[in-house]
Amino acid sequence: MSLDDLPPDDVDHTSVSARPCVVHITLEPDLGGTVSVRGDMDMTAAPVFRQAVDRLVDEGARSLRIDLSGVSFIDSSGLGSLVYGYRRLRDRDGDIVVCGVGPQPARVLRITHLDRILSVEAAAVPAAPRR
Repeated sequence: MSLDDLPPDDVDHTSVSARPCVVHITLEPDLGGTVSVRGDMDMTAAPVFRQAVDRLVDEGARSLRIDLSGVSFIDSSGLGSLVYGYRRLRDRDGDIVVCGVGPQPARVLRITHLDRILSVEAAAVPAAPRR
C-alpha cells in the first residue's frame, strides 16, 4: 500500500515540527555573518535557513558561522540547507563554519561524511559537577 492508495482524508498534509525553527542572522562589520538556528532543522526550516544565507551573502558576507547550538534534530532537508550555504560561500571564495553541533546533528553529519566537507565544531560539553 502506498500513500496514493489511501483516501485523501487519511493523509496528514499538516504535519509540522515538534520544535519549530527560528533563524536569527547577524552581519558583522568584517564581512562575516552568523546564522543562529533554534528548533528542528527539517523541511519546514530549510526555506527560512536558505533565505537567511542568501540575505547575508547578498549583503556581502564572505564567511558564515552557522550556530546549531539550539538544534537537537536535523534531517536530510537540514543537511541540504547546510550544503546550500557551503556552496553559496564556496562560489564566492568564502568559508563556512558550523558550530555548536549537538549529538544528533553531529551523528548525522558524521554518517553522511559532511563533517569531512564542512568545518564542524562540536557543542561545548558542560563540566561535570564537583563533589
